[in-house]
Amino acid sequence: MGDIMRVFVLGLDGTDYYLVQKWNLKWILQRTNGTFNIGKEYFGDIDEPYSPVIWTSVITGKKPSEHKIKNWWIYNGILNKLRFLPIIRHIKGKRKILWRLGIKPHVPNRRDLKCDTIFDIVKPSVAVYVPGYNDSTEFHMKLLNCRLKGINDYINVIWKIHEERKRATFRALEENNDWKLFMTYFDLGDLMGHIFITQQLKMMKVYFELNRLTGKLYKYVTSLFDDVVFLVISDHGMTVSEDGVSGRHTCYAFWSLNIDENWKPKDFTDFFYKIQEWVK
Repeated sequence: MGDIMRVFVLGLDGTDYYLVQKWNLKWILQRTNGTFNIGKEYFGDIDEPYSPVIWTSVITGKKPSEHKIKNWWIYNGILNKLRFLPIIRHIKGKRKILWRLGIKPHVPNRRDLKCDTIFDIVKPSVAVYVPGYNDSTEFHMKLLNCRLKGINDYINVIWKIHEERKRATFRALEENNDWKLFMTYFDLGDLMGHIFITQQLKMMKVYFELNRLTGKLYKYVTSLFDDVVFLVISDHGMTVSEDGVSGRHTCYAFWSLNIDENWKPKDFTDFFYKIQEWVK
């Protein structure tokens, strides 16, 4: 490879390795790929791997006990600490009460972290709606509100937000051509997997879309630069819940690379250090 190394990271939340294999989605599988087990330290406040906890470890190289991100929603000040106390955390409907009082949270971002991120270390870098760094509170609010209205509204908003993430990603690529690290994130696989995990045709539609998107991004980036490490990360897979209808998170993560590399991540923090190695 040449002197200048660049790393493009595509985060595909909840994209299941075995479904990608089943449908032979070559753009997502790339040249090298694999899985690793997820420890319970990444479960957050639910009894399964939890995305905001995981992605924050990816971009900081810190374990959850160090970066302290536990949830999608963060309140300012002492309220964020109080809500996790045992006597308060089990109170039902507390979120609605707070929101009616005008006390609304935000999704985790750079200001909530007490440590450097990969974007602070590798410069110049570009991050497009990356969880734990600059993801959109507006997107998550829209999803939550539409989920309460009904399933059809919720699905429509999921696709609309996916399209907005795509537009923002390609816009950022067009506007920035001097980066060493570029990371973007899509949650379509996770959101739709929770709804349609048992419906193969609808899941195929989602996964084929993600495969086309991956291929389009790969072609665009490699047309601009010769030496690009294209890294795909999925924070967990999806499987059928106990109810036999909805989807839940699996305890394995998925990754792939466009290069032959004698390296296999064993933990989410490994990506943080490997990216630095590549760009050097």
